[in-house]
Amino acid sequence: MIRLIGILLGIAVLVGIVMSGSYFFDTYLISPDKDAQAMYVTIPEGASVEAIANQLQKQGIITSKLFFKIYVRLSGSVLQAGTFVLEPGMSLRAVVRELGYAAAQEVQVTIPEGFTLAQTGEVVAEALPEIALADWESVASAQGRRVLTEDEILAGIPSDQGLEGYLFPDTYRFRADATAATVAETMVLTLKRRLAENGIAIPRNLIFEGGLTFHEMITLSSIVEREVRDPEDMKLVAGIFFTRMKIGMALQADSTVNYVTGKSDTAVSLEDSRVDSPYNTYQNLGLPPGPISNPGMNAILAVLNPTDSDALYFLTTPEGEVIYAKSFDEHIANKYRYLK
Repeated sequence: MIRLIGILLGIAVLVGIVMSGSYFFDTYLISPDKDAQAMYVTIPEGASVEAIANQLQKQGIITSKLFFKIYVRLSGSVLQAGTFVLEPGMSLRAVVRELGYAAAQEVQVTIPEGFTLAQTGEVVAEALPEIALADWESVASAQGRRVLTEDEILAGIPSDQGLEGYLFPDTYRFRADATAATVAETMVLTLKRRLAENGIAIPRNLIFEGGLTFHEMITLSSIVEREVRDPEDMKLVAGIFFTRMKIGMALQADSTVNYVTGKSDTAVSLEDSRVDSPYNTYQNLGLPPGPISNPGMNAILAVLNPTDSDALYFLTTPEGEVIYAKSFDEHIANKYRYLK
């Protein structure tokens, strides 16, 4: 009997040593793999430590709910409600530190669909006091974007182009002291996550609808985003652009001219349509070198699932209605009728 008790005590001590070592390792020593993908974790108001531990383990952020609860208890930490960016493999100490930032230290930033890189930078710089517009322009540039750790989704961007098109428009919450690199990285990762949620893979050799590369798909989506607003109209307009490219017709997208001139005209002037730029789709066949805005998911899905039609032209009325035409003569008649 005494021998049995001794064996049980020995096992208990051994288990305690192993657990203590594991707890110390999980709490202080581990760190995310270099390929670990950041993810959003939303903690609702009033969530218990038990509920938070369950959520974190389910999302793969932590491996031990028990150790997490022990650390929270021993450290006296207070966990906040809100949306946080965490990585699988973070130490318990790092996770709890992130979840301890109060909501008052966060700033909400909303980027509308179709905002350009410059427009996005203006919103970010105004909302986040630690980010100067020059900082944003540097990080979002062709050279500056190389500081970002995400490489899969950015691999197809030509070396001379920045992040235009790759900053997903959404509502974000950032710490007030967030850097330009953190903001840009979060927006790129959000694009990657939203693509995955819609079953859209992005391997480098993937060819999309109409034989487009990923970069070309994002480019066309950015044009569709700036041309029309309704999801069904987006699909029809995407179909028209595919038809134009197929028959060797210029895209003639007013939005690409506006991107060059900085204007927002619904119908560009003859003079503007002749502006010398590779982004002018009146003067150049095919797609421009890169995106002209940051498209939302509706525009991306429209390009991936275009609607075939007999239409070859379209215009948008001042009231926002999209009018389609099968021929150039019909299109001119629509202009006289709706754009007087």
